[in-house]
Amino acid sequence: MKIKKQIDWPVALFLTLNPIVGLTLFFVYIYFFDTTVAMWIVFLVFAALTNLSITAGYHRLFAHRSYETNTFMKFILLFFGSSAFQGPALKWASDHRRHHSHIDTEKDPYSIKKGFWYAHMGWLFYKESVDLAIKAPDLEKDRLIQHQNKHYLLWSIGTGFLVPVLIGLFFGAPLGGLIIFGSLRIFLTQQSTFFVNSLCHTLGEQTYSKEISARDSFIVAVLTHGEGYHNFHHQFQLDYRNGIRWYHWDPTKWMIQLMKLFGMAKKLKTIPAQEILKAKLNSEAKWLEAKGISAEKIETLKLKILETQNKVKKFKEEYQQTQAAWKNSSQEKWNEVQLQIEEMKLNIKRAKAEFNFALKEWQMYTQLATA
Repeated sequence: MKIKKQIDWPVALFLTLNPIVGLTLFFVYIYFFDTTVAMWIVFLVFAALTNLSITAGYHRLFAHRSYETNTFMKFILLFFGSSAFQGPALKWASDHRRHHSHIDTEKDPYSIKKGFWYAHMGWLFYKESVDLAIKAPDLEKDRLIQHQNKHYLLWSIGTGFLVPVLIGLFFGAPLGGLIIFGSLRIFLTQQSTFFVNSLCHTLGEQTYSKEISARDSFIVAVLTHGEGYHNFHHQFQLDYRNGIRWYHWDPTKWMIQLMKLFGMAKKLKTIPAQEILKAKLNSEAKWLEAKGISAEKIETLKLKILETQNKVKKFKEEYQQTQAAWKNSSQEKWNEVQLQIEEMKLNIKRAKAEFNFALKEWQMYTQLATA
């Protein structure tokens, strides 16, 4: 017998009324009152700080512990994260860890298997989802996180609405601050975050694993400061990056790197390139086999790619060690070391050529299977 779900009315009403009332007041406000360019710049900065506090703070720092930071930065991330009205960091991180552990199953709090709307925000309307037990013992030991969790209403109302009113007062428009910097910002930043759970499990590339629903979406990456490379993230959740290439749009990664540069972040976790490539090849191998390509041929070529990649890595490490030794060597040994360095450069060049050739052969098979 199907049991009727109990609605969590405070959460449901906020998620419903804030957009309706907020957007209505916004259009009324801009019709009757003028807004300045400076106000919209402040709005964009505030919205970016809100989103980045969720992505770099709630998500990559608290939920996945992919890097470490100091108490000051932790406070800043909790401060602006509270203004997003997505719940306390402790609860957010606990639910997210559960999502990773039980993706696409009944135990997944926002499983896409229950529908796009449910994964997007529908799950938040029900008590059985909102009231899931907190399972994050490492975070529960943190006094600052516990304070935010215990006094969340004060944190969220203060940062989400009172601070916007104060900013509005600076512009001589406290009502505009409440509506634009408060309600509108909360609505837009919430919806962009929710798209990670819905759109990123519906549309996009399954580069590293085709067994899970998570997908890589550039559109969502733009909307969420880099959280759209979701298939990669689910496969390598400990990595502080979501976009691993230099050209991937991942402002959250850049923010963490900037924090490290200024001594505010350390122990940034990354997955070795060999492991990332291996996951990609394993995922594509299953697909190629399903397309009728010989399993033996696929395995031989896959091993060749991984072996040549390891060879490049090995030669590079030897080259760096020899360079370091060369700097400390005497003048007599300079010529001998110089020859070794030139030989190593040649070895690296050859290994790279082997690797690229094997990779191109693999790509040829994927193109034939796609045709």
